[in-house]
Amino acid sequence: MKRIQTILLACLIALAASNVYGQTRRRTTSGRRSRPASTRNQSQSVSAATVAARVAEQIKSIGRFLYLYGPIWKELAANEALAQQSSATIDALQRNKAKLREAFHNYRVQMDELETTFSSSSELRPYYTKLLGVAASAGQAEDAVAASRYDQAGRSLLDVMNRLTDALVDMQSR
Repeated sequence: MKRIQTILLACLIALAASNVYGQTRRRTTSGRRSRPASTRNQSQSVSAATVAARVAEQIKSIGRFLYLYGPIWKELAANEALAQQSSATIDALQRNKAKLREAFHNYRVQMDELETTFSSSSELRPYYTKLLGVAASAGQAEDAVAASRYDQAGRSLLDVMNRLTDALVDMQSR
């Protein structure tokens, strides 16, 4: 049973880490040129579409994470009760909890970056109100995991996913 838990936790961490490092590409321009109005509108819509795709990827990632997280947090909670009996079990439990905290930390960092992207772009600012607070909710999830309140952590991450979905729907309706 511990072997399955360790494998699931490793997959969960890999999933969270792949999303942190997988979307770090920044676009830069070498100089300012005046463009015709139609080209300017196309580039803004492409940028909004790019960000919408990024939001969609975050939603998918959190959904996969939560699917794997459910059985893991139940197992961790059960193992905490058993950990009182063996120091080896306590060490393994602490390692698994550290990996889980890292995954939640990575999601909080991603949500901070997403909020910054929306707040700093004039074309994305209309959608920012739907996204506002996702970093705080992800931070609450991170804190809940650190305090072994696993169910609350999962619910906070569900709130993040719901807000991302609302922002995506709003982006596609405009």
